[in-house]
Amino acid sequence: MRKNLFAVVLLCALALAGCKTKIDTQALNALTSLSQITPADIKTRSLTVADSVEQNHIQGTVKIEIDFPESGNFFVINNVREWMSEQLGGTYEGSLENGQKMMEHYKSETLKDFRTNIIPDMPSIEGISCYREHYFAKSEETDRYVTYYYSQEGYAGGAHGWHISLGQTFRKSDGRRIDYDIFREEMKDELAELVKDNIFTQYFESDKNDMENLLTMENNDFFPLPVSSPYFTADGVVFIYQQYEIAAYAAGLPSCVITYDLIEPFLTQAGRELVNITHVAEN
Repeated sequence: MRKNLFAVVLLCALALAGCKTKIDTQALNALTSLSQITPADIKTRSLTVADSVEQNHIQGTVKIEIDFPESGNFFVINNVREWMSEQLGGTYEGSLENGQKMMEHYKSETLKDFRTNIIPDMPSIEGISCYREHYFAKSEETDRYVTYYYSQEGYAGGAHGWHISLGQTFRKSDGRRIDYDIFREEMKDELAELVKDNIFTQYFESDKNDMENLLTMENNDFFPLPVSSPYFTADGVVFIYQQYEIAAYAAGLPSCVITYDLIEPFLTQAGRELVNITHVAEN
């Protein structure tokens, strides 16, 4: 009876996830219990790789740090691992279970990029170097979702480097990546206005007119939602813009947190179900 129940639940979970994500069949074949396909705490292991290359007296260094999901709901950890690989370039073809091997692949790809593309184009200035660093961390977990934070920074010549910062929330029942489709379509324009108001009040401390001078959009009356997905935290939903997305480099990465009581009217039913949460203890 238990085996039959397991088979039914597995087939249902496959149906939910099949059209949304690439399934790691090697890991799927290793499933042995219902606990691996039902909501559970995500257990992580800290992994780090780092290396460097020197060419033309210029050094290039790479570092990748990951809170790698080791166990929990199969579909959640599979989606988290796949998302991590995509942020790093999306070229890894091995098993997503092997976090160390995945990281070694992207380390090698970065060093190759330094040797063939970056360093040859850099000016011959004493002491100059290039680097690229990636950091993934599990930042929030409840009984309904888990949120991961990702940042990347680097320098490859020019006046300054770059910095990317974003988050991704995954629904624990089936691994679904949370995106703008959890917001009601007919209210997207109003949501953008809410984000705009909170960006002004939370991120920019200067006069509103001064802040608008930093915007790079030709029409400041149209304020777009961030390209990166909004993500759930204990305090509310975070909206973050990348460098140059809406403002000059000097403005950094404008962001705001909109509390759940303010955001709830904009959410679909699926979104509201994530809001009604009970926090679980950290690992």
